[in-house]
Amino acid sequence: MEGRRDPDAAPSARGGLARAAEGSFAPDVAGPGVAGAARRNNVRPVVLQLARENESWGYRRIHGELAGLGIIVAPSTVWQILKDAGIGPEPRRDGPGQAEFLRSQAQAILALDFFTADLLNGTKVYVLVTWN
Repeated sequence: MEGRRDPDAAPSARGGLARAAEGSFAPDVAGPGVAGAARRNNVRPVVLQLARENESWGYRRIHGELAGLGIIVAPSTVWQILKDAGIGPEPRRDGPGQAEFLRSQAQAILALDFFTADLLNGTKVYVLVTWN
């Protein structure tokens, strides 16, 4: 049929993502449980492309991007699509955790204190103290 996109073709740009998914949520055959399966199959290429292009995103972030594109799908559906594809639904973060990062930066942190002191002769002195 002319004018219809291949549902398995992954578009390359954000605008293409929206165009590829629009109008694809109505199942061809109505019946119990069919709507959920049709929705998951139609949005699957979009979810997988977002996951491949943005490895630091988890299923919740991908769900939010889909909502921003106007694609309404449950977070659990995104989670299931990623799990079925062998992609962990949690974000993939390379590098140190927060505690390790702070320990590594501790030597570079400079502590400052600024205060005033009144001397015995009545003058006010401004003091800046630094230490690391």
